[in-house]
Amino acid sequence: MKEYEGKREIGENFAVSQEEKEEDLLERLYLWRQEGRPLWPAELCVHMKITRRELNQLMRQMVRYGYLEEPEERRELEMTPLGRARGAECLARHQRLTQLIQMVCDLDEEQAEENACRMEHVVSRNVIVGIEQFLRSGDTHDRILKNTDLSTLYEPGNYEFCMGIYRPEKRYPRILAEEFFLFVPEIRLNVKEDGSFFSLKKRDSGHPEQVWYRKRDRWRQAEQENGEFRIPTAALTYTVSPLPSVTEGDLILAFPSEGLGPAEENCRELNVHIW
Repeated sequence: MKEYEGKREIGENFAVSQEEKEEDLLERLYLWRQEGRPLWPAELCVHMKITRRELNQLMRQMVRYGYLEEPEERRELEMTPLGRARGAECLARHQRLTQLIQMVCDLDEEQAEENACRMEHVVSRNVIVGIEQFLRSGDTHDRILKNTDLSTLYEPGNYEFCMGIYRPEKRYPRILAEEFFLFVPEIRLNVKEDGSFFSLKKRDSGHPEQVWYRKRDRWRQAEQENGEFRIPTAALTYTVSPLPSVTEGDLILAFPSEGLGPAEENCRELNVHIW
């Protein structure tokens, strides 16, 4: 068989369309917004590996579709409510496909995401619904879910689950940490149209004064309101067990004293049982 230069695998020889670039930009804007990251055009150019001219063209389309507010000089980009809704949909499609690919193929997370990036632009909503149903109950072994916002799995509303706070170094047997007794034992899942978070409610107005959580190897301080600490659901790592059907979410928390930051001695493990 004659050899040709530049030969690539099947599925790798399609140019990225303008529509794919637009959807990738929308997904990236929404993800950064959820993470509290500034939406600066210069950083988007670097991340998406495009020129400022290409980005300007994409932004004009986003404004035309009603996804972005009209950009202002030296100001962060601002998504419209419609843009946030479409961005959430794009992110959910990407997450579901990445999870399915990891489940059925011997690929790491980065490779799975690369494949999902191409697939998410061509599959229909019905396909995504079918994948979501399969991910919920179609498998017969434990699986790990990361960077998953539970608003893609639950209807808007409030749900209560059981939780525990443990010392990470004491696993056999697990021992509840003293911080557990500073909170009510039920943790509330708050699901809204544009995202979801867990609420840790303090028993009184005293300690702890602050709670930190670790996501993607970065520490972030949990927002506090009315004696409750809010933790985004996408920060947890979930283990889904089909028999019995239960999901466990895990996250490393830190409880430093006022004015101090996270350190090894104040780290604890949050465990949430979800059904």
